[in-house]
Amino acid sequence: MLSDSPTTVTGYATITRNILNGLTEKGHECFCIGHNYFGQDLLPGTTFKDGTQIKFNLLGTGKAPYAQDILQQKIKELKPDIFAVLLDTFMLYPWSLQQDWSPAKTIFYFPSDGENRLPLNCENVLKKFHVPVAMARFGQRQALAKHNLKTECIPHACDIKNYFPLLDEQKQALKTKYGLQGKYVVGGVFRNQGRKMPDRMILAFKKFAEGKDDVVLFLHTDPQDGAATNDLQNYIQELGIQNKVRFSGMTFVKGFDYKDMNEVYNIMDTFFLSTSGEGFGVPTIEAMACGVPVAITDFTTTHELLIEDGICGIPIKCCTEFLGNWNVTRGVMDIDAGAEALETLYQSKELREQYGKVGMEKVRKIYSWDVVIPMWDKLIKKMVDE
Repeated sequence: MLSDSPTTVTGYATITRNILNGLTEKGHECFCIGHNYFGQDLLPGTTFKDGTQIKFNLLGTGKAPYAQDILQQKIKELKPDIFAVLLDTFMLYPWSLQQDWSPAKTIFYFPSDGENRLPLNCENVLKKFHVPVAMARFGQRQALAKHNLKTECIPHACDIKNYFPLLDEQKQALKTKYGLQGKYVVGGVFRNQGRKMPDRMILAFKKFAEGKDDVVLFLHTDPQDGAATNDLQNYIQELGIQNKVRFSGMTFVKGFDYKDMNEVYNIMDTFFLSTSGEGFGVPTIEAMACGVPVAITDFTTTHELLIEDGICGIPIKCCTEFLGNWNVTRGVMDIDAGAEALETLYQSKELREQYGKVGMEKVRKIYSWDVVIPMWDKLIKKMVDE
């Protein structure tokens, strides 16, 4: 499998590690080329500082981006039955169209985070693979409607042994730990990059927070991230709300472990994102698993996660759209609607509790690894037997 390095804390890396660990436990022999991992090959059983273990073989990458210079060699060497990729489709365009991965059968586990189409020409990447697998029903529906491309769908998941609600007294102790005692906490977990549009989150929070002394915006992101398009700390100061915004202290090069992340979510009274589009939304289901109600831009996968199979949050309408990279349409969250969603949840503890319970149940039934790993196992066995 080609993916982000499973030794990192990115979403793709976490998903890859859990899929391959799960498939290994099902009896499959698994190898991963971590395209961001430049170290020596690691054997199954390797355990990292936070206790995370890989049960598969982790291979280092080559010199070219996305391991494109070593893929064919490794496939000829390992002779896998299945070669799978978990990346954005544009990362393989156009170079993958000339690659020969035979005799392996192939899977592309893909996202789509724009409303209008897959990234420009990238449907051709999916057509090269034997089985495209969408990580959300949104992507599956879009591939069929826009590109006449039939795909499988297996959702992302989270580990409910790592993400779960704490007792009320534990939550209050955590708020005290972070200096947030007595506060209603609106929180976000996101990579500080332009696509997430954190400025919209901050503006909506500012409008919501006017006249309220008991509210705080708690951001689990790195304000100095190299991918940032704005200086969030300066912007917060210009808006005059620096006394109502806190950062968790994480950095891009040093994330939090699972215990700390569970605490981050449990500090929150509301989970809030102003993203311009998600291919899935792993932080969303992590918040849901912790019983936290969510409010997210109503674009791409939001309706699927928040409304389908049970309502667990508020989709926030867009005020406009724009054409982004690769001719993908992005959504811009409406500031007033964002503030109204926060106000609705702030005013109703009963609604927050209702959404929290529904969210936890949805994760247990749809988005937990106990449900998702058997789906992968079934697909792999089917492809091998065909």
